[in-house]
Amino acid sequence: MTIAQDVLKNEVPAFIELFDIDLSSTNEANLVNSILRFTPMTDSTDLANLHNVMFGNNTYYPFPIQISGISFSSDGAPPRPQITIANIDKSIGEYVFRYGDIIGTTVIYTRTFSTYLNTANKISLPPLKYFVAKKLSHNKNIISFELRDFRDKERAMLPRRQMLKKDFPGLGINKYVR
Repeated sequence: MTIAQDVLKNEVPAFIELFDIDLSSTNEANLVNSILRFTPMTDSTDLANLHNVMFGNNTYYPFPIQISGISFSSDGAPPRPQITIANIDKSIGEYVFRYGDIIGTTVIYTRTFSTYLNTANKISLPPLKYFVAKKLSHNKNIISFELRDFRDKERAMLPRRQMLKKDFPGLGINKYVR
């Protein structure tokens, strides 16, 4: 079974969002192999009995988290989505204060169907990888961050090196074609 086959069914399974927040990318010695895994949804509709979700041998905890501003366009600069995380138990706020607003932290956003949960297989849409660019807002209830695409590098120029004819033989061939 594949995602494409599930989409074509008469009854589509529940859509599940998964977030991996890799704090080890902040280069802090304390955070090596520290990955927070959250899902805003579970396969339960009973809010009193929320439980963890398993996907690809990883446990995702139900937690209020939301991403917005994702777009797929080849025009202009890459999108800068926003992620909003609830600061319910103040644990996220503690990471933010202690580790420099967690700038540079890797966020992987995965979308799958409920039928692929609780299995070792990681069948999903292609995961979207972002980095935390800056903190937008922080209060006692929520923390919002602006994300940047992995291709959106600060102070990066294209091309990164000078293009020479010996390295790129096709350079300038169609210069005088009318």
